Amino acid sequence: MTATPAAPAAKRGSSGAGSRRTFDVQEYALVGVIALLLIAGGILEGSSFLSKDNMFNVLRQGSIVGVLAIGMTFVIATAGIDLSVGSMVAACGVAGGLLVDSGDLMFIVAALAFGIALGAINGAAISYGKVVPFIATLAMLLIARGLALWMSDKTPISLFSLESVRWFGTGEVLTIPSSLIVFLVVAGIGWMLLNRTPYGRYVVAIGGNTEAARIAGVKVQRILFSVYVLSGLCAGIAAVLLCGRLASASPVSGQLYELDAIAAVVIGGTSLAGGRATIVGTVLGVITFALVFNLLTLMNLAVEIQQVTKGLIILAAVLLQRRNN
Repeated sequence: MTATPAAPAAKRGSSGAGSRRTFDVQEYALVGVIALLLIAGGILEGSSFLSKDNMFNVLRQGSIVGVLAIGMTFVIATAGIDLSVGSMVAACGVAGGLLVDSGDLMFIVAALAFGIALGAINGAAISYGKVVPFIATLAMLLIARGLALWMSDKTPISLFSLESVRWFGTGEVLTIPSSLIVFLVVAGIGWMLLNRTPYGRYVVAIGGNTEAARIAGVKVQRILFSVYVLSGLCAGIAAVLLCGRLASASPVSGQLYELDAIAAVVIGGTSLAGGRATIVGTVLGVITFALVFNLLTLMNLAVEIQQVTKGLIILAAVLLQRRNN
């Protein structure tokens, strides 16, 4: 359920059977947490929490952040970070919205292409320009948000005429939300890349020990470049889902999505120090986060309390991760 580098030596605790067992325990623990949340929600809120409609609403909301979290898993596995994905979601949506009169396909192509382009800029700055990921993606956060506001003239773009795009956000297949299906497909592809291809081993190897990976022949710069492109692509996909749900492309959408994605990845067991990654853990982290905040919303707790709770969850996850290391 995890990926470990085969050839390059990774740092202590980043590979091997011990690491694999640790990840399994954390994933099983998350399953237990999810079960406890469902029980607690049922006791506190009754049928309103456990209803089919609410559960699908939880999964639909989590799917957008979930897609971002899959891309973020690859970035964090290399010991990097991408603070720009929330703003990129807004920019990608607006970029597609400018072509609203050209139809659904052009909207989707434009959103994905814009995400890839912004991700490539991040990747080039970090892998070839040697800019620290925190600084490079913080700059992109501002650039992407500014582009979204500029391209849209600070006004949401209506996408009501794009039926196929709206289907991605609100449609269903055999009662299963279409956005959830997209998330699961992205997660499945991410799992295959991470666990069943040399690419995944290289990603984890770089995060475990960059110099050892380079000596072993891994094209470090290319891999680093590619994970940020992948993160940008996921931002484009998330933009399609969000715009479809809102039936509009808003230049202020996606705010703080980057923190939700990072939190889900860390809660799931991927190490912020790099060298460890788990897609299954990320998916479970997304579900856990979505359930927590759905329950807090149903309990009518203030937004500021929810934000404090989010921060405490992230802090607890990082402290637990450091203790395990």
